[in-house]
Amino acid sequence: MILSEIYRTIKKVVDNLEIVDTHEHLTSETDRLADDPDPLSVFLKLYTASDLVSSGMHPDKLRYIRDTRVPLADRWKVFAPHWENVRHTGYGRVLEIAAKQIYQVDGITEKTYLELSRRMKQANTPGLYKRILRDKARICKCILDPLDDLTRPIARLDVDTELFVPVQQFREFMMVNNILDLRRLSAKLGVPIHSLSDLVAAMEMEFERVAPAICGIKTSIAYYRTIRFENVEQGEAERAFNRIFKEQPLDWEPNSIIGSVLLYGPSMEEAKPLQDYMMHRIIRLAAKHHLPIQVHTGLQDGFGNILSNADPLNLTNLFVQYPEVNFAIFHGGYPYTGEVAALAKNFRNVYVDMCWLHIISPTRAREALAEYLDTVPSNKILAFGGDYTFVEGVYGHSVIARENVARSLSDLVDQGALTVEDAQNLARQILRDNALNLFHLQPNTAK
Repeated sequence: MILSEIYRTIKKVVDNLEIVDTHEHLTSETDRLADDPDPLSVFLKLYTASDLVSSGMHPDKLRYIRDTRVPLADRWKVFAPHWENVRHTGYGRVLEIAAKQIYQVDGITEKTYLELSRRMKQANTPGLYKRILRDKARICKCILDPLDDLTRPIARLDVDTELFVPVQQFREFMMVNNILDLRRLSAKLGVPIHSLSDLVAAMEMEFERVAPAICGIKTSIAYYRTIRFENVEQGEAERAFNRIFKEQPLDWEPNSIIGSVLLYGPSMEEAKPLQDYMMHRIIRLAAKHHLPIQVHTGLQDGFGNILSNADPLNLTNLFVQYPEVNFAIFHGGYPYTGEVAALAKNFRNVYVDMCWLHIISPTRAREALAEYLDTVPSNKILAFGGDYTFVEGVYGHSVIARENVARSLSDLVDQGALTVEDAQNLARQILRDNALNLFHLQPNTAK
């Protein structure tokens, strides 16, 4: 590929920008340092793991190659044939970039994996996150969604505020599907929850506690059900709560992919009125505290998910009902990228967030960005969020995202739609300024 002078000029500006990362799931650095990292246990925590299973790998093999109790050489033998099928996807490219540019080895191969593992262990020392995120990736602020579930404590807020600012999901209050969930939540908060009003009061109490420390609300409920949230009357929500409160769970069913699944009385559909009701309460609290809401739409990580559950058009009633609340629509809605462009054009409170999209499909991300720049006011485009649980993935993703932004903008300059100065200003806006404004952030200067 012959690189134009215009592209090189814009790419230099893009590479020098200190950017905002709108979405991460990174574990704490303390937790990372407590691990004994190797490329298979760290790099296959998500995304590439999904591609491996999609390529034909049995989930049992995936668990085996991530198991650090097994010698790395044995795991590599199982992994290597499948790696050849996925290393050229967007997910695979992230790992290759990380290996080459962070650890200075020539990709992930039979010849390099042992040295890569050695260098990962050597680098696993205090300051790892700042060295990779700030010094190398030039990220001035990360919005952190700590991965949590109903069996863990309420999501942590004690993050390194120099680099991170958290969002909160409040999923414990929405996804109450059985009496065990209620008991667990009650024990965490130290308050009794015996009625819908108790649940609402507990959530409001928790919201007031965390609101000063967070910059937004996140929902990833599309992994479990549709993101169509009906405006449910209180009586209907109370009936759903009462059934959940009264019915005992049936049993635990083993599942070879995700562990054990709780079989409970009410179905997800029967619990939906309560979930819808609680979502509307969350949105009203977000409005009260002037917090934007991040919504997972489009593709779900993993395999065998119901894609139509995450169609962003399902959110339209929320955009209409809550014009004072800003919604950041995640992943560009992929594969519903055109629908997201139309929503962001049509509603003043809808923003496009391209987190994850650049590695789902680098090509489609460039095409989508060109469409967004053609369609959506430029102050409503957020161009990067790493969406990783391990720091090397964030860096690799940032490299691809910067490349995509530079190529998309230089193409528009080549077409005569933008001047070089326009492109430089847009790069700063979509990679940095828009996120700072939407989430009311003050950046720290990357070194």
